[in-house]
Amino acid sequence: MRLFLKITLLYLSISLMVFVAGGAITFQVIKREIDKEQQRFLRERLRWAEKMIAHRHLSKPFHHDKIIIDPIEGEAQETKIVYSDTLVMHVALLRMEPHIKLDVVREVDGRFYKISIYDLIVEEDDIAEGVQESLIKVFIILAIVVLVLGSAASYYIFKPFNSALSKIRGFNLKSHQAIGYEKSNTREFDNLNKFVSEMTQKVVDDYEALKEFSENASHEMQTPLAIANGKLELLLGSENLTDEQVELLSSAQSSVQRLSKLNKALSLLTKIENKEFENKEQVNLQVLISQLIFDFKELMELKSIEISADLAEGVKVYMDPTLAAVLVNNLFQNAIRHNYVNGFIKVNLTNNELVISNSGEPLTMPAEHMFERFRKNNQSKDSIGLGLAIVSKICEINYFSVKYTQEGGRHIVSVKFK
Repeated sequence: MRLFLKITLLYLSISLMVFVAGGAITFQVIKREIDKEQQRFLRERLRWAEKMIAHRHLSKPFHHDKIIIDPIEGEAQETKIVYSDTLVMHVALLRMEPHIKLDVVREVDGRFYKISIYDLIVEEDDIAEGVQESLIKVFIILAIVVLVLGSAASYYIFKPFNSALSKIRGFNLKSHQAIGYEKSNTREFDNLNKFVSEMTQKVVDDYEALKEFSENASHEMQTPLAIANGKLELLLGSENLTDEQVELLSSAQSSVQRLSKLNKALSLLTKIENKEFENKEQVNLQVLISQLIFDFKELMELKSIEISADLAEGVKVYMDPTLAAVLVNNLFQNAIRHNYVNGFIKVNLTNNELVISNSGEPLTMPAEHMFERFRKNNQSKDSIGLGLAIVSKICEINYFSVKYTQEGGRHIVSVKFK
């Protein structure tokens, strides 16, 4: 939900509560004023009645136009005005309607009279309906005005924020440029822009430092590793070596080669995570997989692995060609390395999915852990434990989904394209 809509809904919710409270207060104020006016009107009618009694020298009861005047025989005394509610027949509606009644005893020209005056009451439910209708209409107008004018105003108010958001979306470490600080008329947006500028500058600096360290470390490690491997090969070619010496040198050379592979794999993972492979194009997977099957043919023959492939023609994915080759290559190497003699590999390629299944020993860990770094099965002693981690990272940056499952004696890796 957009920020403007959230603020608007919050504002309207608060306004609704204020309107409800205001409606109750308005109802009480209007009712009080109506009661005052009705009582004032009855008092005016009372004065008129007193003048009429004095003018006519009234000696008989007088009933007319909601005024009842009864002369009192004998001793009496004036009383205070008493207001009460009663029901009186409405002449026009022909039904009983609530009225307000004034009762009082007054002395006029030395004679006492009981005077009762009625007036139609404005009922509470009528007042409530009027207040409710007016407040609902005002609230609807308020909501429309807030939504319409607020939407227009929010475009200009949030323009600096949207501009900063657009720059953040377009930020790329490869550009080596931090997001510039732009001043606005809003202090909060100025603070945000300043923080984004400082943060991205720090990210660029940290990225450059990390990239330089990774490249230097990888380069500096490869040279001594290559030298060590070369000298070990020379020593292995020497004469007069005992069997024990040959075994020790072979073990050392294997460790050096393994360390070299580990260095290259970690360097590749770092480059993938830093998004240094952005040369995307349409890659024909059918051609790429066919070429890899040919390249790995001799290696599979050494283990007497039977391979079968069902490749749909013209299957293309939009990604970096180098990463596409690494992805498929690692999947094939995994299938061969985890296989056994006289095993099998099956490759199935469709427009939506690549599935590679192979025979192999049962896993000694949950299948979902196979994509974690340095996770490997017991039988894969030659593996450095990064092949499937690289596959997972390539799939992640290309928005593919990858899954590892085991069914009976089959190991299945499936890659679904977006």
